[in-house]
Amino acid sequence: MTTLDLFAEQERPPPAKERAATQPERGPLVLTQSGTQYIHPEPPRKWARILKVFLTGRSLNRFEAEPLGDHCLHSTVSRIESMGVTIARHEETVRGYRGCETRVKRYYLSDPLSREHARRLLGRPPA
Repeated sequence: MTTLDLFAEQERPPPAKERAATQPERGPLVLTQSGTQYIHPEPPRKWARILKVFLTGRSLNRFEAEPLGDHCLHSTVSRIESMGVTIARHEETVRGYRGCETRVKRYYLSDPLSREHARRLLGRPPA
């Protein structure tokens, strides 16, 4: 076996079963000028993720929104409100950096009409 054969052996793709386990889920096939391509499904938009959380009855402050991928919750709330959903808020004090107290807003859905409008924006049936 030559060095070239060893090199070619290393570059072979893994068997189909292994490939399927490591590749992301593919969407439908689409024909383009450059050939056939898969469309990957888009993840939910940030405003939609946060709105879903509010619809579960949870409230959030900026620190609780961080693990959800929202690093600027007040801007996301503003975006949601620009779509016609009223988001209630109140100020609270929490422990921040090094345990120091800091003031933040806690956001939540309280108005039944806003909850219904939020459900429509997310494509959900009325409750």
